Amino acid sequence: MLSSPANRTQTILTDLANGRLAVTKDSGASWVVVKLQFAPHRLLLHPVFKDLVLGYDLRRLKLYVSEDFGSTWCLLRERVTERFFWAVQGVDKEPRTVHMELQDPVGPVTYFACIAPACDPVPTDKSLGNIDFYSLIVEREYIFVQKSTDDITFLYVSYNRGPFQKAFFPTNLQALDFNVVDTTDQQVFIAIDFEGNIANLYLSDITGQYYVTSVENVVGLRYPGKFDVDLVKVKGLKGIYLVNKFETPVANDMAVMSQRTYITYNKGGHWRLLDVPPEAKHLCHEPDNCHLHLHIGLTNAFLAIPLVETIAEAPGLILAHGTTGTFLDLTTSHVFISRDAGLTWIPAPFVGNYFLTILDQGGAISAILADRVPTNTVHYSCTEGATWSTHNFTEEDIIIEGVVNEPGSTTLISSVFGHADPNAGWSLFKLDYSSVLTWQCGDEDFEMWSPAPVAQNDASTGCIMGEHLVYERRKMMAECYYGADYYRPKSQQNCTCGPEDFECDFGYKLAPDGTSCVPSDWFNPDFLPAPVCTDGRYNKSSGYRRVTSSSCERGDVTLYLPVLTPCPLLPPRGLKISSPRTCVQLGTNVTFHLTQESGSEKETVYTWNFGDGTDPVTYTGLQRAAMVTRSFNAKGRFNITVTAVNSKGSAEAVFTINAEIEIYSVLVEIPWGVRTGIPSYFNVTVLGTDNDTSFAQENTLHFVWEFKNKLTGSIRQLTWQNVIQQEFKQPGEYILTLNVYNSVSSVFYTQSVVVYEEITTVRIHFSDEIHYYDSESLNIRQALAEILCHNLAQILGIRRTRIIMSVPPMHPAVGDLTVLPPYPKEDTTYMVVKNLIDQAQHKYLSFPLFTRDDVVTIMDARILDLRTGSESPTAPPITAPPITITVPVNVTMVTMQQERHSLLAVYISIPVCCIMVAIAVSVKIYYKKKLKSQRKYYPIVRHRARVHHDSTCSCGEEDILGMEEPEDTIIPDSGYPGNEPTLMILNEPVTSQTPTNNRLSALRC
Repeated sequence: MLSSPANRTQTILTDLANGRLAVTKDSGASWVVVKLQFAPHRLLLHPVFKDLVLGYDLRRLKLYVSEDFGSTWCLLRERVTERFFWAVQGVDKEPRTVHMELQDPVGPVTYFACIAPACDPVPTDKSLGNIDFYSLIVEREYIFVQKSTDDITFLYVSYNRGPFQKAFFPTNLQALDFNVVDTTDQQVFIAIDFEGNIANLYLSDITGQYYVTSVENVVGLRYPGKFDVDLVKVKGLKGIYLVNKFETPVANDMAVMSQRTYITYNKGGHWRLLDVPPEAKHLCHEPDNCHLHLHIGLTNAFLAIPLVETIAEAPGLILAHGTTGTFLDLTTSHVFISRDAGLTWIPAPFVGNYFLTILDQGGAISAILADRVPTNTVHYSCTEGATWSTHNFTEEDIIIEGVVNEPGSTTLISSVFGHADPNAGWSLFKLDYSSVLTWQCGDEDFEMWSPAPVAQNDASTGCIMGEHLVYERRKMMAECYYGADYYRPKSQQNCTCGPEDFECDFGYKLAPDGTSCVPSDWFNPDFLPAPVCTDGRYNKSSGYRRVTSSSCERGDVTLYLPVLTPCPLLPPRGLKISSPRTCVQLGTNVTFHLTQESGSEKETVYTWNFGDGTDPVTYTGLQRAAMVTRSFNAKGRFNITVTAVNSKGSAEAVFTINAEIEIYSVLVEIPWGVRTGIPSYFNVTVLGTDNDTSFAQENTLHFVWEFKNKLTGSIRQLTWQNVIQQEFKQPGEYILTLNVYNSVSSVFYTQSVVVYEEITTVRIHFSDEIHYYDSESLNIRQALAEILCHNLAQILGIRRTRIIMSVPPMHPAVGDLTVLPPYPKEDTTYMVVKNLIDQAQHKYLSFPLFTRDDVVTIMDARILDLRTGSESPTAPPITAPPITITVPVNVTMVTMQQERHSLLAVYISIPVCCIMVAIAVSVKIYYKKKLKSQRKYYPIVRHRARVHHDSTCSCGEEDILGMEEPEDTIIPDSGYPGNEPTLMILNEPVTSQTPTNNRLSALRC
């Protein structure tokens, strides 16, 4: 149940199991049920705008926003962790700002802020980089995050939404976790969990960056992923806190039995033990070492002892459980009351654990047993614990589960809920104390009261945090009520500054005398940020700093003020290079930022080296060197280094950036076509500007493939290699969709792919002349495939769209010719392949490549088995339909008539068979003569004006990718004389005596 902080009449009830909300805007008079499209694991209501609500789906990591108090929702941001916060009024410029952690799918977590509901980004400190998961905290003027290395965790803080700065703590211990305990009064209480179960409490300056030790060995409670400490703020008064600490080292097994309670009246500057009540002093075994100790947090978690109760409407009134003695006794507890902010205490007349409640701004207090023992009794006091009464609020004893003030601590009404037994339903009781306090207080019932901590040097001043405060409060024995509309008068006067208004500065500690501050052993000022110098001088700390929230004025404080000192020259420390991008496109400007944690800046020389072979750049002074813009003209991984040097020392920082080529286009190769039942290979060549393919060997690309068919559906794959193997079960046309990405660009490609049931691939081996060309070059392979495709199509007398020519990137160069199925009335694949193999085996196939003189001969052609990669010298057998012979059985009698019919069939079949054989012989002789005639002519292109953008060739109207091409893919260049095609006539084979140079003769057509 959540009520709007801006309008208490508006309330939301969440139903996580069913994904619903129940919303009321009239204090429950009417309700509206809203069905959600997300699971409302958490809702966050805006502190100022009554209708603004954030809703969070933990499983989907999505953050939603509603502008009408939950009636309608829209998505604000995805990949959000559970750490998100509304803007802080008076600190954030835009009150609709949402601060959040974003978790990248691959792991890194970053800080992000945007303005609801459109999530317009808010400028943030980009140099922060990645942060620890679940570490973002936004409180008042501070934003905290953690950043960890392998074994060390650091805290970073942004003050008033400025840049993030590393926080400094006075310790050499390795921090495991940080807990921001309190951020009120312009100072931060932070507890740090160290190795060895050690927890210390630290207090910051106004910026939250520099901390001093406040309490060591504070009692801590560790949970998975976080921890808490026993620290309680006394509400209604500035600077008053209670804390429990171990007096024995935590490593000792008896440490848990050595807890003591301390109180401070100047926000951790000085701590003291609590005085034991005079009524209980006789119970002390060591009267000189006897104090009051309270159960705060640890015992609440493990022993279920209720927490300390204070409210701002009753300043100075504290209700707590505790024991008296040298240390806190964990085995028992009593109720104690203080009406003067912890200076003195009164014990209650009952023993045990009780739910404690403050009503009517302190006019009444109540206590109901909380030990899970059935009861029907409430103890109450209208005299701030001086006297007590009891009342039975029900006839049947019940187990009390809790007590709440409803509608608030300014009334005389509280609600008690519990049940008679664990299996029974809930019982709710309303306790109204107006029948006890029957009249409203008048002037004669009040007195003036000023908190005066006796532990301070000048107790007579009654000053707390530099202020002399005087409150009006009811006299202890005046049993009247304040009323809900009572306004407590308060007078305030600033005090004269004294020692209590100062604390030890960062790097200093209290001396043994307990009053002065001396440098700590670990302190090294060289590791602090360089001081702000004016005219060569700066304010050097004298070891003290003023308590931030102190309002004191004047006084003799010369001892505590900074001393004007000449600026020292300090060695640079903590250099850091940052950039909004770690990958950049060639030729694109990228900006680098340089920061320095400590050391002198103005006199230091900074040298930038970009690692790309260019000259280093040098600047004097951090202000000039802090931002550098650069572009890279060569691809690669570059280490950007900055070296800072002065006469006191040096420092270096390194930042790595990748310069990558923009993807311009892609070429898709299918070297052997696509056949059902056999894995098919798709090769992608990624091209950059000017057809640059050098980045194809890098692991910076990833490929998203999709093969889509109307019948079989879609096949999707993601690869980091440029080759994919895909097997198709059904023939037909598939649509290939390919997306290629790198860090700086992407390309989308789509094309159709035809899958056949039967295709044959022949591997062609060439003469040594082919070795002159670099078969591993993409351009050479494209050109060779184009020329071979063009010539072999004419040699074999088939359509150019029927063959695919591929030149694999291997040495020596070979060509893979894939023959596709025929159209009707075309030669079968068997005939085409056999024709090619026959001519190759006789060395009939020779033709020039790029010039008239570079003639290459096909030396051999073999069938390529795509499954095993083996080669066969014979053509595949003709697949013919099976011949079925029917043999009669159980024939025991043959009549003459049956024998006559059988002989007649023989007489008819023999002549028919003879005629068919004669026709087959004639057809073979005809085609043999025709083939011999065609073998004489082979075309060569004298100049190539265009090449196919693939190292495979399937030229003509349509190819294996379904691409449309003109009939004449290779055309002569009309800009050269004699550009008509040249025909090369290859003579018939002659005897070995024929001179070699007479084998070829050229004719111009």
